[in-house]
Amino acid sequence: MTLTLVHHSPCSPALYGAMAATVACAQNAVLMHLPIAFDSTQGADRVQMVASSGSLVPSGLLWYERLTDRQIEAASDPQAIIARAGECDVVVPWDDAHQLSATLQTLVEQAEAAGVSVCHLTVRDDHDSWYLQDQHGRPTAHGRWSRDASGRWMKVDSRPSTASDLALLRVALVGAEADQKDVYPATLAALADAADACGLEMQVRFVDPQSLDVQALADVDGIVLPGGSDMNNVPGQIRAARHGLLSGTPVLGLCLGMQSMTTALAQSLPGLEQANMAEAAPDAPIKSFVPMAGLPGLEEHRLGDRRLSFKVAATEQRFQSHPVIRCNHRFFLNPDLVDPLETAGMIITATDATGQVVDAMAWPHHVFYQGMQGHPEQCSTAGKPHPLIEDFMRAAMTSSAPPSVVEDEATR
Repeated sequence: MTLTLVHHSPCSPALYGAMAATVACAQNAVLMHLPIAFDSTQGADRVQMVASSGSLVPSGLLWYERLTDRQIEAASDPQAIIARAGECDVVVPWDDAHQLSATLQTLVEQAEAAGVSVCHLTVRDDHDSWYLQDQHGRPTAHGRWSRDASGRWMKVDSRPSTASDLALLRVALVGAEADQKDVYPATLAALADAADACGLEMQVRFVDPQSLDVQALADVDGIVLPGGSDMNNVPGQIRAARHGLLSGTPVLGLCLGMQSMTTALAQSLPGLEQANMAEAAPDAPIKSFVPMAGLPGLEEHRLGDRRLSFKVAATEQRFQSHPVIRCNHRFFLNPDLVDPLETAGMIITATDATGQVVDAMAWPHHVFYQGMQGHPEQCSTAGKPHPLIEDFMRAAMTSSAPPSVVEDEATR
């Protein structure tokens, strides 16, 4: 059996493990990874890919799941990797800039002592296409890889030609462009999967929530509020959701985005104007989302794959190919707000197994205003987009961009 070390240094969180994934795919090998410490300057969501077992791993390891249809595991120590390499071929990504050289030395020494063959490959970047060299500096047979406009990895010689007669869909992704491309690539890739399934050409407009001008949303066909751990994004996400409510523009919320859009909805109701999320606004007089910690039957931090409990038959039918969602959250919809929101018309389409955590919601008085507490973008692949994201695309496609309705700041 062979242990293949794929050296890629330095690399962004969105690239970490990507070329190693192509090797694992080509060799039908298992990808394992050692702990890595990206510094905080590389984005709040640098380690936000959720393993099905419940571990958080570098966001670039998404590509292993997308390319191989296998689930990524939690980080391993050298001993566990050597033990696995004694059973099957193993590929391990390595970044000298963010991992300790002593760990690599230990891994290589233990592999050789155990009789495991060690192969070193190095990633080379040639004008935004990547290829591998062996220990002698020769290109390998793995070919050249690049990313399409949505960041999805594919072989250079297998990239499909773009049809020129596809309908154009303009989507506002309310997140900083660098974060969505170089830190956490799952949302952009999942949107592209859905656009492909709908036969659309997607044009993404990145709208930074920390400097959001609602004029940037005036002519788009749909608005996406992504997940994330940076609470500084929440005020801008809420404003974007409010714009979607006022203008009739389809809105999709993912994890944090669902919390923001539900909060915007609550703020539109009499008596709940001051509602806000406890994590983002601890001093808010009314908390729209509150911690799960200490509550009977709930986890403090909900991580990993969780089966949805559907409350609407049509939703269950639509999601039959994706009945499980990846979760990564500590806050949930305040139970005290469920009744006023449902009375106003909000529909809870899915919950957790206990019925306490709202996992999916919809506002039926709108062409599409739906969100999910988990991460459907991490459950999407080319050719098999998540149904919630595909439905958003179809709604945006069929509802032409509405007349601009720009929020009057003086009234808020």
